Amino acid sequence: MSQTVKEVALTIKTKMDSLPPVSTECCIYRVPEKLRRANAEAYTPQVISIGPFHHDKKELQLTEEIKLRYLTGFLRRSKADLIACTRMVKELEHQIRQCYQERLPQGSDELIEMILVDAVFVVELFIRNHYPKQREENDEIFSMQWMSNAIFHDVLLLENQVPFFVLEDLYNLTTLSTTVTFFKLSYEYFKDILHGRKLESCKVLQVKHLVDYMRTLQLPSLSRGVMSKPAKKTRRVKELQEAGIKFRLGEGTSLLDVVFKDGTLVMPRLVVHKWTNVYFRNMIVYEQCHHDEKYITSYAILIESLINTPDDIDILISCGILENQLWSVDDVGSLISGMHKETMTDSREFYYAGLCEDLNAYRRNRWHRWKAAWYQWRVILNRDYFGNPWSGISVVAAVVLLVLTLLQTAYSILEFYAGDTQRLFPRHKRHY
Repeated sequence: MSQTVKEVALTIKTKMDSLPPVSTECCIYRVPEKLRRANAEAYTPQVISIGPFHHDKKELQLTEEIKLRYLTGFLRRSKADLIACTRMVKELEHQIRQCYQERLPQGSDELIEMILVDAVFVVELFIRNHYPKQREENDEIFSMQWMSNAIFHDVLLLENQVPFFVLEDLYNLTTLSTTVTFFKLSYEYFKDILHGRKLESCKVLQVKHLVDYMRTLQLPSLSRGVMSKPAKKTRRVKELQEAGIKFRLGEGTSLLDVVFKDGTLVMPRLVVHKWTNVYFRNMIVYEQCHHDEKYITSYAILIESLINTPDDIDILISCGILENQLWSVDDVGSLISGMHKETMTDSREFYYAGLCEDLNAYRRNRWHRWKAAWYQWRVILNRDYFGNPWSGISVVAAVVLLVLTLLQTAYSILEFYAGDTQRLFPRHKRHY
């Protein structure tokens, strides 16, 4: 064996020995490149970095001063000084490093400073959102709507997270923690995009970070069986309606509580707004990286299979199931299309597999198809002939005229044949 071969083998062995153990606490991930290519803006911070993944980007450095001002405000309401806060983060350093997918290049001092400043910023942001009187005069975020929107966008990102336990521990150092929990404070910040989900209806579970927190709030309350065979999608809304299926707004405790029963598909309201894309995409990526149960991904697949044309969107809007806060119906279709692209290859992970099977079976039933055909005829009659009182009167008059004409014709025919019979068989007078 040559010396070169031995050296190569030794180099490989050294690298193998220096590998860190795989962390069981890993929960903050880089977005896989194939998913990022589908919509890079949905995963990339606009104005601020939180955590290590985007910390060194030059375009995000302008907000570093804002973070320090927020730290100043936090320390005024904190029961601990800056040294105590720093010491607390230092004690959590090993646990913090275990939460990130990759080995962090920052040294101990740099990481502690970054996590402390970033985590305090998030805590102080949530405090000022919940307590407007706690804001500084001319607050650089809440006094400018575009900045507030951009920060909200960046807080939703999977790559822009710090561990939830750091946020909670820092918040618990403030005097406000005795009146409102950080779980509640987080809910107040995100409640406008949670589709009406009430915090009181959710189980208070241990969460990993803010993306995990939002996903936890949307976990379905219904359990469904696992499919043993490949799952299929369902048909779009218009086709299901033509098969006789009705749509009704549901009152489930979760957006994911979709039920099909007695020919009616019941769905909680989905509000489509400017945050929907980033909100769903980051939860979907997190599921792909971390969870076996693909709840959010399954919902995105179900919605995309139901919505394919403006007609589908109009039907759901008319039922109250869909609320469009975007510019147009086309914007809704574009947003929903491909939201789950490159995700979930195992069809047995599809949470709505059984639901789709039931919908498809109902649609294939001949009796239901006949009822649907009759329903369509009624719709056409109502739309084209009974859309207003005058057209309805015209139709009724035409029908009455047609009936009278047919009766007159029948009477004439009968009279004609009666005359022929009399001529052929004249009555003879009886003689007594």
